[in-house]
Amino acid sequence: MKKILILIFTLFGYFSKAQNFVEIIQTDEKRTPINLEKLLAYDVHKIDSLPIYNHSGSYRSTLRNLKGPLLKDVLKDYSFGEESSKVLSEYYIVCTAVDGYKTVISYNELFNNILGDKILLITNLTEATNGKEENKIALVSASDIATGRRFIKQLQTIKLVRAN
Repeated sequence: MKKILILIFTLFGYFSKAQNFVEIIQTDEKRTPINLEKLLAYDVHKIDSLPIYNHSGSYRSTLRNLKGPLLKDVLKDYSFGEESSKVLSEYYIVCTAVDGYKTVISYNELFNNILGDKILLITNLTEATNGKEENKIALVSASDIATGRRFIKQLQTIKLVRAN
């Protein structure tokens, strides 16, 4: 019984710590974890208030005093594996939460559109949700109409993919 309790507490500790970082998966499948400390080394952007609406336009909640780096600033440090800039339009980014929820952002949305200036990796989710969510890394696209569609709580991976 004692061994089972130790195993449970070990796994609980692993999973709770596991969400204090996000893993970048490059096109060559190279995986790089980035923790909260590294994310806060980038320029921190702030959003005072962001209402969250679902796919049908119904209000769900409001996030307040969001802060964190822009996704595009973080991904500038990673190779998309392109052989030339002509093929960058063939790339997209898949952001996945711990529970499997996914959203997709095209390379051009992120780097060739003003949308990229509003996609934030949230580093203070506990404060932004007034304690309703754990302080884990999240992603939000503040310029979306249905902001809940790309609000990824407990962000686990950011995968760079080339369309075939």
